[in-house]
Amino acid sequence: MPDISHLNVLCYRWGTRYAVDYVNILHAMVKRWMPIPVDFHCVTDDTSGLNPGIIAHDLPDYGFDGIWRKLMTFQEDFLGLRGQYVVSFDIDIVICGELGFLLEKPDEDFYVGRNWSRNPSELNASGSVYRLKVGSKPDVWDDFIKDPPTAIEHYHGKNRDIGEQNWLNAHFDKYTYFPEGKVVSFKRHCNAKGKSLLGETGDRLGLTTAVFGKAKPPDGAAVVSFHGDPLPPKVMHSRSGRWRHAPFVAEHWHV
Repeated sequence: MPDISHLNVLCYRWGTRYAVDYVNILHAMVKRWMPIPVDFHCVTDDTSGLNPGIIAHDLPDYGFDGIWRKLMTFQEDFLGLRGQYVVSFDIDIVICGELGFLLEKPDEDFYVGRNWSRNPSELNASGSVYRLKVGSKPDVWDDFIKDPPTAIEHYHGKNRDIGEQNWLNAHFDKYTYFPEGKVVSFKRHCNAKGKSLLGETGDRLGLTTAVFGKAKPPDGAAVVSFHGDPLPPKVMHSRSGRWRHAPFVAEHWHV
């Protein structure tokens, strides 16, 4: 079976944490690194400022907040794309390599990166990047929307705004993972974190080993996830607290 020849790319944006630039930059990075043309979709509560070529969709209000909203991607006919492939990206990523691996394994309805923060022997997935054949797993959304408060109560993570990855793990018996090393964590895989010498005060004064060396993705990486803090602009031109300067961000994170 040949690799996928048509692809939709998707991101979500709401609130004020991420400026519209994040979407425009993601769009530009995808165009640079994806070997085939794509339709780029953004589901958002503010469509102003999006670059031409981005297909904007109003963010529905289902009465709950946080990244649980991203579960709507699993709707049976999400954005009218039933049967088509959608790649969902978090907007706090940096693309630094070819994305052709996302076109592989077209027989897989759900193709995802491994969650590096969990026990690798357990079933776990990272929601930062995944590919879904729309309509192939509607129970992920249907089961959730029946009773969101109860689902959130039982599956939320550190706070009630997160936990959709726990919900996914509860709805899959197995995952097909991306090739090892293609999607990596800035914090865990890029030699990014220095050691603090005097706690937070030392971080502010530069008394941290982050002043030595640079953060760099491992060879072969295509996507670097900036989950949590710092966000890419914080380390683009200098270190940020105990996080090392990451010159690769300036190289790739731009329109």
